[in-house]
Formats: sequence, structure tokens, C-alpha cells
Amino acid sequence: MRPIKHLAIVLVLSLLVLAGCDEIGQLGGLGGLGDYGNVSNDIVGEVRDIDTRAREIEIRTDSGRTSRIRYDVDTQVIYRQRNYPVGNLERGDYVAARVQQDRDGRNYTNTITVREAAQDRASIGGKRIDRIEGRVEYIDGRRGTFEIRDSRNRLMVVSVPFNAPRAVVDRFNRLRNGDEVRIEGYAVSSDRFDLESFL
Repeated sequence: MRPIKHLAIVLVLSLLVLAGCDEIGQLGGLGGLGDYGNVSNDIVGEVRDIDTRAREIEIRTDSGRTSRIRYDVDTQVIYRQRNYPVGNLERGDYVAARVQQDRDGRNYTNTITVREAAQDRASIGGKRIDRIEGRVEYIDGRRGTFEIRDSRNRLMVVSVPFNAPRAVVDRFNRLRNGDEVRIEGYAVSSDRFDLESFL
């Protein structure tokens, strides 16, 4: 009788161990060790730099830490429920980047959500609207920016907002070097300007 009891106990314990291993295996499916494709988190902060050649974005978090995150041609930027290419990002945008690790352990993202665009952040606090005019010197269609030289020979980088009205986008798409333009918007700094409309 004793050998049978021992055998029964061993069988029961074996079944319990196997069931436990199965449970552990299922937990691993949530993103176990080495499964980089399923391990993800958000890095939230301000865009400090966009390196289009290396395809990297530098983000400074609220705690002051800086992270460099890789992206590719399929990475989407989401702003107000619309998708944009990474080229529409600009310094000062406050974003949440969904970060994963590639096989080499480097951070990359395929989704960046803009929580607050740079031009929106700059205009908080009732800043007055400004008007400038000048000659178009350079157009960057991918970034949605153009440079104009004003009557004082100052060069200003003008940014078209993510949510610009169709009329503004159409006018921007028709711009050519040498065009004389009058615009209104917000001066972010001595050489940067956020466009509101063409006059």
C-alpha cells in the first residue's frame, strides 16, 4: 500500500509542477525576457533635436533626462487624431513616443503622439500676434517650414502648424524661392516664427 501512496503523491506533485510551468509560459507571452518586440513603454518629453540623416529624435523628459530614439519611414506622428510623417515634428513639441527595443537593444519608435505642438505652447498666455514680410529664401516641404529674409536683412524660419487650414497649406505648397510674402503669427524667438496665416 505504501508504494502506491508514494506513487500517487509523486504523480499529483508532477501535475502541479507542470501546471505551474504552463502558467509561467503564458506569462512570458506578455513580454518575457528576450522578447523585445513585445516590451514597450512611453518616453514623454520635449523634442530637442531631430536628426533626419541618422533618423533619430532626441527627447528631454520632465525629469531632465535625454533619450535618443530611432525611427523609420513607417513611424507615424499622431496629432489631434490625424497622422503625419516624422518630418512634421519640430523642436519644442511635447510628445509621447512609444518605445521598443530592436534586436541590438537600441530604442526605436513607430508611434509618436504629439500632446502639445510647439506653436501651441509658444502662444499660451495671450501672446500678441505679429506680422512680418519678406522674401522667401528656402522651403523645406518635409518639415513644413520656410525661411524669409525681412527688410532688415534678418533671416526668419517660419513653421506651418500641424493643424493649419487648407488655405494655408495650399499657399505653402505654392511657395517658391524669391516670392515676396506677408504673414502673421507668433514670434517664438528672434529668428523663429509660427505661422497663423498668409496676408
